[in-house]
Amino acid sequence: MQRLRTFGIVAHVDAGKTTLTERMLHAAGAQRHVGSVDDGTAATDWLPQERARGISITAAVVRASWGGARLQIVDTPGHVDFAAEVERCFGVLDAVVVVVDGVRGIETRTAALWREVARRRLPALVFVNKLDRPGADAAAVAQAFDAEFGCRTVPLVVPLADAAGRFAGLGCARTGAVQWFAGQPEAAELPRLSAAVRAAHDRLVERLADVDATVFAAVVDGRELPALELLERLQLAVEAGHLVPVLAGAALHGRGVDWLLDAVVGLVGDSAAALARRAPVPGAGDAAAPFAGQVFKVQHFGAVWNFVRVLRGRLVPGLRCGRSARPEAVVPVVEVLAAHADRHRALLVAEPGEIVVLQGELGLRTGETLFAVGMPAQAPEPEFPAPVLAQTFEPDQSDDGPVLLAALREVALDDPTLRVDREYGQTVVRGMGELHLDVVADQVAARCPAPFRRSPLRVDIRRTVLGPGSGRAESRAVVAGGERGAVCRVAVEPAAGLAAATVRAPAAAALDAGLAGSVQAAVAALGHEVRLHAGGPLVGALVELQDLAVDGGVPVEALVEQAAVRALAQALAVAGTVAIEPWVAFEIHCPEASCQAVVADLGGRGAELQEVVAGQLGARLRGVVPLRRMLGYVTRLRSITRGGGWFEMRPIGGRPAAAD
Repeated sequence: MQRLRTFGIVAHVDAGKTTLTERMLHAAGAQRHVGSVDDGTAATDWLPQERARGISITAAVVRASWGGARLQIVDTPGHVDFAAEVERCFGVLDAVVVVVDGVRGIETRTAALWREVARRRLPALVFVNKLDRPGADAAAVAQAFDAEFGCRTVPLVVPLADAAGRFAGLGCARTGAVQWFAGQPEAAELPRLSAAVRAAHDRLVERLADVDATVFAAVVDGRELPALELLERLQLAVEAGHLVPVLAGAALHGRGVDWLLDAVVGLVGDSAAALARRAPVPGAGDAAAPFAGQVFKVQHFGAVWNFVRVLRGRLVPGLRCGRSARPEAVVPVVEVLAAHADRHRALLVAEPGEIVVLQGELGLRTGETLFAVGMPAQAPEPEFPAPVLAQTFEPDQSDDGPVLLAALREVALDDPTLRVDREYGQTVVRGMGELHLDVVADQVAARCPAPFRRSPLRVDIRRTVLGPGSGRAESRAVVAGGERGAVCRVAVEPAAGLAAATVRAPAAAALDAGLAGSVQAAVAALGHEVRLHAGGPLVGALVELQDLAVDGGVPVEALVEQAAVRALAQALAVAGTVAIEPWVAFEIHCPEASCQAVVADLGGRGAELQEVVAGQLGARLRGVVPLRRMLGYVTRLRSITRGGGWFEMRPIGGRPAAAD
């Protein structure tokens, strides 16, 4: 346990996460070759869709050994459409390495990831990548982190330039060691390089002294702390979140990767201590405690892989587990597999902190907790944002509908942000973005032999209530044995946030015992109605079934359902509703010559521009805009900038929809 380190690699898309992971695996001897994202040979981009598109779609867990420690590395996607994949991985990480493009600096996704790191209080290291490119500036990235996020960065590895100003080496601020990539520097350059490394060392000690009394005392006494003691004090400061070490390199060429691995081993705490501090499960990190583990991911790819992180105890083949979603059910553990991308190997035992795979259709879902039978445990489940785009999937031949629906629902089992609904005879699929739904279509095509078509994308409009309201409705019909009727009273009221509406039934004591089945039918009908409401799914509301009566106490399910739905419609009419549409934050980069045209186009889309600045890559524009106004924007931006612009968007919630 003291040798296990579990960390994730996170970044904005194209910052070099997967390339860095490949170089780490190669440097550690975990694989002989260096995989390439562009060539589709990266170990962690093993899905066919990842290799075809050259992007990470799913998070991958790989293992390696370095410096006497066992490493579990989680390579995560960078594209915002797959943010939920990163979110569910955050819950099983002890630390993160944030990769930043040394030229582009902090980007939209970088900022969102850092907010999550800060919220979870995870130890973090920053790796400034791509320093071999013109315009890269590691010091500027560190300063931007301090200014934008209010953190305290410390230089741990600094880039060194040759006489021509080119990136040619690295210096370690802690030890004073230097790596030079092309022979040896000229003698005339040595004083300048030594001064740069010494300045970084002084900066490291200065910042550490600000948060560590032992280092402060040494500085006051004029004592030079040994490199090993400096590492120990830095580890405590990083673990406490007081300091953020900044390292530098160029992952594509393997520059700085070994020192990054050294930093992870030296600065990231062991998994036992991390679990004991952060996992909200009694006995977390204790190998002698009864087993508990959290399912953080389920993946169908031929076989079904259930990814579990052991929180406490030991997981061994043959163990019988309970599950938090259905405490009465028993999950048999047939085999325990060490997670390593798409290649797993059998384990005799998994201890706290380890990420393992349980293979087979076990009916598990993301977020639930497994535990030794009779020893229940419950870890907090991750929360995922609501989807923002919708699209209809229809088979070319109507007879193939069930096959298509089955494939879609299998994909949805793996993806907590994907929703598949049958609405008015159509299959409606809701996702996080255009790329997300394109990838879903690829995955469905691989599972479904029948050809299908997709409708144009539309923004997923939702509705919320403006105030409280109540409705009472009656339904009657002539049925066998005479006329029967049902009466329902339903109330609605606003709820905090824009989460899916909650349906609540009356207390059992308030109803006749014989009406239990009728209550279930009414609640089910209300749940169906708020989810498939004609004006959009109902959000930010509490729906309560307050009263229910049926003639003679003999329920007629269809009448109960009709009365409940009509009562809800009346309650919503009294309360009043408003359409809520999703908004996104955007960041656009374009040539300065195109900036005015881009600003004018954004104005026509109803965007609220918040920042326009000039940088090394041209102009950068940030703001917010209704998502529906940005559908297909990539084509328009390419036209305006003659192919020189690119942009990123992320959901920021909903606002009342305005008329066009």
